[in-house]
Amino acid sequence: MRWFAYFILAYVAIALQIGLSPFVQYRGAAPNLVLLAAVFIALNAPRDAALLGCFCLGVMQDLVTQQQLGLFALSYGLMGLVVFGLHQVVYREHPLTHFSMALVGGVITTCVLLLQGWVHPPTAAQPGLPAIRLSPATEFVRTAYTAVLAPVVLGVLQRVKKVFAFQPQRRKIRAW
Repeated sequence: MRWFAYFILAYVAIALQIGLSPFVQYRGAAPNLVLLAAVFIALNAPRDAALLGCFCLGVMQDLVTQQQLGLFALSYGLMGLVVFGLHQVVYREHPLTHFSMALVGGVITTCVLLLQGWVHPPTAAQPGLPAIRLSPATEFVRTAYTAVLAPVVLGVLQRVKKVFAFQPQRRKIRAW
């Protein structure tokens, strides 16, 4: 995998996430475009590069959000494990695969964020200001919104995947 192209993808995904979020919200939930980039990397890259790429995308998103450091990194790392484990049995180019993998990744991310919110409730940063609390309904709308956009976004990324120079996956042949 070409890491320079990866970092450009990460930069563009985070920039679009920050820049477009206020304009493309549906019921207070904006799509998670960084998650879609992580799903693309997990579907196409070799195992080590996919897991490292997903984890680094999570760290980069942690740095620009108000969540505690490591939540998105953990959730994208878990999502990378699940998607990479499933990518041998699915057709990577199919829109239904894109939808289902984004849905799985969104559910994992939502569960990690909500569990952290319940275990360690947020407190106000300054006295007099309300604490920022995640709504389960808003997070699941965000997950569905991201999954609906996944076939379009991942379809475009699949057309330019030659730029990333992903190595072909080696299949293990087992002798009986």
